[in-house]
Amino acid sequence: MDRKVLRRAIFLIVLLSLIIYIFKNSGYSIIDNKVIRNSYPSKDGEVIYEKDYENKKTVIWKTDTGYYVKLVEAKWGILYHVPNVAELQPMSPLIGKEGDIKRTWSASLNSNKMYDTIFAVESDNPEIKSIIVSNDNIERVISYDFDEIKENSTVFIELNLEDGFAASYNELNTKDAGGFIFRGVNEKGEIIILGR
Repeated sequence: MDRKVLRRAIFLIVLLSLIIYIFKNSGYSIIDNKVIRNSYPSKDGEVIYEKDYENKKTVIWKTDTGYYVKLVEAKWGILYHVPNVAELQPMSPLIGKEGDIKRTWSASLNSNKMYDTIFAVESDNPEIKSIIVSNDNIERVISYDFDEIKENSTVFIELNLEDGFAASYNELNTKDAGGFIFRGVNEKGEIIILGR
């Protein structure tokens, strides 16, 4: 075999091995299902909810131990990465019944100096049709009027439940990422559960 061909073959094998090593240890994958499965928690599970955005999507991952929301980003259209994960936890409501809503949110600073924020909710209560996420102040007065809530909030997101689940991705200003209130709303538009 020609030495030049042998050197090229060795170089290509080393380069391919290096690329595989970098992908495996960097958290990137060319298959989105693989990056969802291999990101925290690295447990077997299944995607039970998915919502697409431009180059991102939110998924709710069901495992034996709980539910997790994951933000999946697509870089250059071919590389997938999970930069943000949060576990759904039961909400201790100020109004309503304990255990009716599991919720979570998580935010991470992006290159635009904004927060990539994910929200996820689960409800077993068949009366709850949607969840309103807002950041109004409820310390003195709890409002039940949606117009008033919108007026007093810089964040107002309606999550319509599909088979008891919903998730959302939002890019928020740094001053708006926090202090979220979750309100469970029934078919008539009445707030039946509220908490942080």
